[in-house]
Amino acid sequence: MKKAYFHSLGCKVNAYETSSLATEFESLGYQRTENEEEADLVVLNTCSVTGKADQKSRQHISSFRRRNPNALILVMGCYSQSNAEKCAQLGADIVLGSSMRTKAIPYVEQFLATKEKIIDVKKSVRHEGYEELGATAFCENARAYLKIQDGCDNFCAYCYIPQLRGNSRSREPRFVLEEARSLYERGYKEIVLTGIHIGGYGKDLGDGSYRLGDLIDDIFLKCPDLYRLRISSIEESEIDGALLGALRKHPAIADHLHIPLQSGSEAVLKSMRRHYDKKAFLDKLAMIRSIRPGIAITTDVIAGYPGETQEQWEETMAFCALADFAEIHVFPFSSRPNTYAATLKDTSPDIKKARVHELLELSKAHRLAYKKQFYGKEMEVLFEEYDAEKGLAFGHTSNYLLVKTPANAPMHGCVKKIVYTEETASD
Repeated sequence: MKKAYFHSLGCKVNAYETSSLATEFESLGYQRTENEEEADLVVLNTCSVTGKADQKSRQHISSFRRRNPNALILVMGCYSQSNAEKCAQLGADIVLGSSMRTKAIPYVEQFLATKEKIIDVKKSVRHEGYEELGATAFCENARAYLKIQDGCDNFCAYCYIPQLRGNSRSREPRFVLEEARSLYERGYKEIVLTGIHIGGYGKDLGDGSYRLGDLIDDIFLKCPDLYRLRISSIEESEIDGALLGALRKHPAIADHLHIPLQSGSEAVLKSMRRHYDKKAFLDKLAMIRSIRPGIAITTDVIAGYPGETQEQWEETMAFCALADFAEIHVFPFSSRPNTYAATLKDTSPDIKKARVHELLELSKAHRLAYKKQFYGKEMEVLFEEYDAEKGLAFGHTSNYLLVKTPANAPMHGCVKKIVYTEETASD
């Protein structure tokens, strides 16, 4: 039996796609291994969201080839979409673009027969249909990702992903619901809805009236006793009445929303081509919190965007404090090829570093303040991981607080009430 090693870089969408492909290879008789040095086949799903992600993708290809010179190495994903020849030079035997994952198995068979390198990358992926991978993505623990959408049409000034992932396209509801039911029947307690731009779900289906809130309603009809449904990153402007209604109707929707901000300066938002204003953003947060008091709302912010003045940065700091985010994911601006922001004069590394540090300190303070609200309260925890050496089980609450508790064995999939304290908090 041949052994296969799978590794995913970057976002939850990549994790889903890698898991789905692993399931398909396993159905053909491959045995999955967690040791890349013993694998006959190594599959790497790459990321290109930042320059650092590009670097990691290159490093992984080189490392896999060095550590396992005889393996068949298949590279796919966002980095390979724009750097196919480089992937091949670094040691990949098969290089697939971002819309070619369904060809992985036939290309592996072809390579084994011919031993000739294969590169299949479309020059443009802006007019793709949704790529059904043909297998359910099964995960190792209690949480499973469910991909419902791919691509993006927003073309924010700093982002390369619409050119690498292609146009926004929604997965047909029947396929989403079939996979949700399959995961539910296999005992997964939490399903995470994921995609590149899930707030755009349904815009391209029929007359565009069936949206994310409607899909969530139907998932709960198919999976009436699902313990938890988590929504991944979603834009403020796309949290509509149907989605707010779903938050009211379905207590099993997790008490956590990740809503990217990127900047708290109107001028910088305009340069970023982010189509919302600060007042609308705050009003939406107020609506959400009126439905779900205590919900964790997290965000992304870019520090050191080209042309961002000190005054504009201070606007961002003030807005983040006012919005009272439970946590802020801070990213130094990373210039990406073929984007508008790449044509602008970059901010100095020292300024970026200082701004990242400043906002991380604010995030740390907000995270601690958010956690303290729940100290002493009994909270339900879905356990997902286990550290045998330390004798600790780890899991998340609905509002994404990481909790630990002593355990003699794995508790994957178990739900247990734990008093949340400084000692049981693990993040």
